[in-house]
Amino acid sequence: MVKRYIEENTKEFTKEEKEKRYKYLGKEVIDVGDPGLDSLPEFYGIANAIWRDWKEGEISTKTALGRLALLKLLTYKTKNRKIADIPDEDLEEVRKFIDYVRQVIKNESRRKGEPEEERSEE
Repeated sequence: MVKRYIEENTKEFTKEEKEKRYKYLGKEVIDVGDPGLDSLPEFYGIANAIWRDWKEGEISTKTALGRLALLKLLTYKTKNRKIADIPDEDLEEVRKFIDYVRQVIKNESRRKGEPEEERSEE
């Protein structure tokens, strides 16, 4: 009975759906080293990919800011065990870059005349 339920409720993804689902790691941003977010080039690459996707209109301002907030959260060693060997100074530089990208997106969205509720972070 459980097996039948799982088979009926499991969805198979097409190749296009899988590419959209795994948007940054493994597709547009090459996964450097071990699987997961564990190196500085990956942080910079993901931040740039989010910025590029926002500029091209593929994601909304709210989505971009949310993803950048999560990315920044993962730069803290208490939230991401895989970065334990990266020096704190380097991680602080990544955080500054992410903050810069967030500020640029906020300022540009204001210039575009987006409503305040679209820019707000939750």
